[in-house]
Amino acid sequence: MNKTPYSSILSFYWNAKTKYSLHSPFVFDFFNTVMNVKLDTPVIQQIENERKSFVKDTSEMPFVEYGAGSRVNNGSTRVVGDVAKSSLSGSWQCELMYNLIKRYQPHSILEIGTSLGISSAYLAAASKHSSIITLEGNPSSADKARALFNRLDLSNIELIEGEFGETIDKALTRSKKIDCAFIDGNHRKQATIDYFHMIRQKTDTHSFVIVDDIYWSVGMQEAWQEIIKHDSVAFSLDLFRFGIVFFDHSVMEKQHFSLIEAKWKLWSFGVFG
Repeated sequence: MNKTPYSSILSFYWNAKTKYSLHSPFVFDFFNTVMNVKLDTPVIQQIENERKSFVKDTSEMPFVEYGAGSRVNNGSTRVVGDVAKSSLSGSWQCELMYNLIKRYQPHSILEIGTSLGISSAYLAAASKHSSIITLEGNPSSADKARALFNRLDLSNIELIEGEFGETIDKALTRSKKIDCAFIDGNHRKQATIDYFHMIRQKTDTHSFVIVDDIYWSVGMQEAWQEIIKHDSVAFSLDLFRFGIVFFDHSVMEKQHFSLIEAKWKLWSFGVFG
């Protein structure tokens, strides 16, 4: 496994733009309505309390790894708290995705990689009118995610359990269109590219795809670069922890943007940890 070179981190920081240097109306609006909106609502507090409970959980659960694995956890059993610390999308990323769903109101959402269900909960809570299908390979994680959805009374989530190579076909077959997809849970270059191409068959100009951990390894950086160069992608946003591609060529000519809230907030974006 090849970790992210510091040169990539420094390159992101050097090229990243704040809202004060943006000229695209769409990206400026994205910055103000998605990146620059702070959340403090009861449902977010509930979800984050659930996250804290997971982090404090010292019990072990069986674990089946189908993707590239974890840098800190291995073996056939894992401590729930360790999984929560290493595998869940961070609160900053989850809040941004919540704002993303609020702003663009996708009806059909596909998530590849449920883990314990925190990111799924954010997606579902952002729009009760959206329908979320989330895929998880590890049975114990799936069980804990289902229990979480019940505790939070989130009825607009369907969890499909099994290896992604099989379940993604099932999810796409029952979906007429995918408005938003969140690709997480594997972190291998070719698998990420393959998932993108499969999802692309069910998207249109109003859809967008989120790719997690685009700097997680050299392979993930290469996957991200291949995805954003695809002819179907109109423009892309690099937020370091994850990237987003859009398909509406009428909005702007093909461009790529690296965005950061403020240069002095590098640490808050998780760039170095």
